Amino acid sequence: MRSDLYENTLMTDPALPINVFHPTFEIGCSLPLHWHEHFELIYVESGEVLYTIGGQPFKVKPGDMLFVNSGELHSAASLQPNEPFTIYALVFNPSILGLKEPHIVDLVAPYTNGMSMIANRIGQTDPMYPLLKHTTLQLAGEFERKPRGYELAVRSYCQLLFTWLSREFSVMQRSDSEMNAFRARTDRFKELLTRLESDVAERVTVEQAASFVHMSPYHFCRMFKKVTGQTFVQYMNINRINRAEYLLKNTSMSVTDIAAEIGCSSINSFSKLFRQLRGVSPRDLRKGQRSV
Repeated sequence: MRSDLYENTLMTDPALPINVFHPTFEIGCSLPLHWHEHFELIYVESGEVLYTIGGQPFKVKPGDMLFVNSGELHSAASLQPNEPFTIYALVFNPSILGLKEPHIVDLVAPYTNGMSMIANRIGQTDPMYPLLKHTTLQLAGEFERKPRGYELAVRSYCQLLFTWLSREFSVMQRSDSEMNAFRARTDRFKELLTRLESDVAERVTVEQAASFVHMSPYHFCRMFKKVTGQTFVQYMNINRINRAEYLLKNTSMSVTDIAAEIGCSSINSFSKLFRQLRGVSPRDLRKGQRSV
């Protein structure tokens, strides 16, 4: 399944399907809700961050580690609005583990088809934590510096990390019927989120959204908060303001036209919502952008 939320993570070398990201998210920036088919291991280097993975919130601080299973929706935002945060993110395709070997296929397959999952949080007090942290940073260092033979080292570190994680942090075994229900529910929500992101001006009600995923409004609201970490109204407003910010920074459209483009009923309601979520008015943001 592909959608606007699907991230086709760049892998620069097809023979080495992994990428290591070391971004600093500046003040006001966040990691939007998305998913990918790869595994992802995260190490928080600095800052306090709220990650939402598979609908579960995780408040993390420097040194904390998280794991994102294949297909899990996830996002991140700073817990301190006036502070940036920096992470290491190791995003790797299961094929890097060596799936030509039958015994490796048997080990990895449950985690690629969703029958089994690895815990999202790796606590700093866990006995395995020092080894996992050390190996993660060693892998990142090899990938960033690329010394002679780094490809072999990176692949070996990936195999070690996944072996330890699957051995010590597996948390779920699903039956076929549970798996089918889980996939159907997840796919319906991904389709809905894609629709909401593709047309932010569309006035979708809670009842309409609930009907789309074949749920009652009550159960839909509970499930939506669990999946996205936000209420339906919060999610819609954030989508609209994200789109408005892009248009303010990258087009010459008037503020009035942008308000209409994102479905706000008036310029006043648009300005109030924008200031609430961004801390400045739309016009002030545009002025600041032009002065840079």
